[in-house]
Amino acid sequence: MEPNLYFWIILAAVVGLHFLDTIAETLNLKALKPELPDQFKDVFDQEKYAKSQSYTRETTRFGIFESTFHLVLFLGFWFVGGFGWLDSVIRGWGFGPIVSGLFFFSILYLATFLTSLPFTIHDTFKIEAKYGFNKTTKATFITDQIRGLILGALIGLPLLALILWLFESVENAWLWAWIAVTAFMLLMVYLAPRFIMPLYNKFTPLEDEDLKAEIAKMAAKCEFPLQEVQIMDGSKRSAKSNAFFT
Repeated sequence: MEPNLYFWIILAAVVGLHFLDTIAETLNLKALKPELPDQFKDVFDQEKYAKSQSYTRETTRFGIFESTFHLVLFLGFWFVGGFGWLDSVIRGWGFGPIVSGLFFFSILYLATFLTSLPFTIHDTFKIEAKYGFNKTTKATFITDQIRGLILGALIGLPLLALILWLFESVENAWLWAWIAVTAFMLLMVYLAPRFIMPLYNKFTPLEDEDLKAEIAKMAAKCEFPLQEVQIMDGSKRSAKSNAFFT
């Protein structure tokens, strides 16, 4: 592999971003203090606070280890010419550039998924369980992984095919690809909570009228265009308290 300008730019970007992210995470860990802040002593338990700090340290360190592992794996595959080898193998199958590109990225995606799976399992069934958060069953976990792969194929492959076609057929393809990806992301903002999230969780209207009124009052104060408030059965996967808006 003959290094060129693009090689050094990509290498610097990949390694540099990982380095900066690791520094940021390390500084966050160093900023953690075991003592409960005075402002929270009347509303938060010291033991629970210490447990949350321990959880943050363990998950952060595990995250750094996982990202470092994947960086080393990526660089190793790159330096031994793995990407070029895979490309030559797929081109030998005799498909056109778009179909070959779909096979290329699909194989890389599956490889990333498989190498990430042990980390996901450890995080879900070891770390989350250790701190009393995990409520995901093995059946739910397996179903989630399969559903994610199917949705990734149904949603990602058409978009990827469009991008590959643009780079094969259109001038200034990078601009049109950016427009296509941006339009897709905006579309997903609308589609995800209506059609994709319900595949994983059940959503029901909030029945507590007093709570709904307080939420509406807060939304009005923040000038947030609230339309509906629903409850999600997130407790079937985690014991963590959570909320989100979209």
